[in-house]
Amino acid sequence: MGNTISTGKLVGAFNGTNGEAVYVMFEQTCESNVYPRRPKWNAQMIGCIQSVMRRIFLSASSCEAGSLVGASNRPITPEGYIASWLKELANPVAMEDTSYELALGSSWTSSIPEGDFERITAELQAIGATRILDGLTGTDAKATASLHADHAALSAIYDGLHVGAWRIIPEYAVPVHGTRNPALGYTPAKAKVFKVDVPRFMRVSADMDKNLIQGEDGQWRCVDGGYAYMYVSSHICNLSDAELREPGSYRTRIKAYREAVHSASVIPDGTQIIVENLADMTEGAKTDIDRIVAATPHTTTEIGIQMNVPTDSTLLRWAAGLPSAHTTWRLADTAPAVQPVEQLCLLAG
Repeated sequence: MGNTISTGKLVGAFNGTNGEAVYVMFEQTCESNVYPRRPKWNAQMIGCIQSVMRRIFLSASSCEAGSLVGASNRPITPEGYIASWLKELANPVAMEDTSYELALGSSWTSSIPEGDFERITAELQAIGATRILDGLTGTDAKATASLHADHAALSAIYDGLHVGAWRIIPEYAVPVHGTRNPALGYTPAKAKVFKVDVPRFMRVSADMDKNLIQGEDGQWRCVDGGYAYMYVSSHICNLSDAELREPGSYRTRIKAYREAVHSASVIPDGTQIIVENLADMTEGAKTDIDRIVAATPHTTTEIGIQMNVPTDSTLLRWAAGLPSAHTTWRLADTAPAVQPVEQLCLLAG
């Protein structure tokens, strides 16, 4: 299975109609399993700093699992990936105004993909972009948009989550040799003090990378298979708001969360697994439960099954993979305190 190789980053910027900077993200990438490897510049998205940060942290989460790597296929950390984008954001390239033709179509390269038109319509209606919407819903299904004057509409369409800006900005138009304008850059003062909330984790076995997380309701669950990298990746995806609120805190937050997962203690003997509402589960999950209880001490309750933690590694893996919406793990009384940890962190410098 291949991964994506990131070889370059670039941020373009201009002043929006509201006086705030609007950014265009470009990344040079190729796929490790496609030969010859030819890194290509792609316009990822158009948007405000909040949207850009969401996109950066979403992409950075892929570094934790190794599906996004650096040049020469070298591993990169989410922290390093985020830092390289913040460096570009601090000194962006000035983007000249450009006119784009938007056309509704079914091709994978269509500037307005039919499959996402319902969302696009709702977004354009919400911001009052009637001229563009009227053109797209008219006889010709086309409209013209200015990068500067219509940036709100273009940001709504090419948000980098649903539709990429490469559909309207070709590789040859990427401003790799453009003039830098630090006045448009994002350079917030770093936060000095901030609180880091880290949940508790427990490992299901010393020999298996499967971990439980304690939710806000106090219950322990094995989410997304329980893999450490999945927990960290999910955490990174949700960090952009905290970083905007407390600039520079992302390194401490990611490190604290990662250490909490990797230093988790093994669940105590006597832990029980509770599975509820079996009727609502998929047939595959029901089959796994049948296999587990056939070889594991258990009791049937009014709403499901309560069973011991399997000692067989295969059965334990199946148990850890049961849907977390239906499954909780009840730790024995010998478990350590389970309240979430709150830390007050100081940034050096």
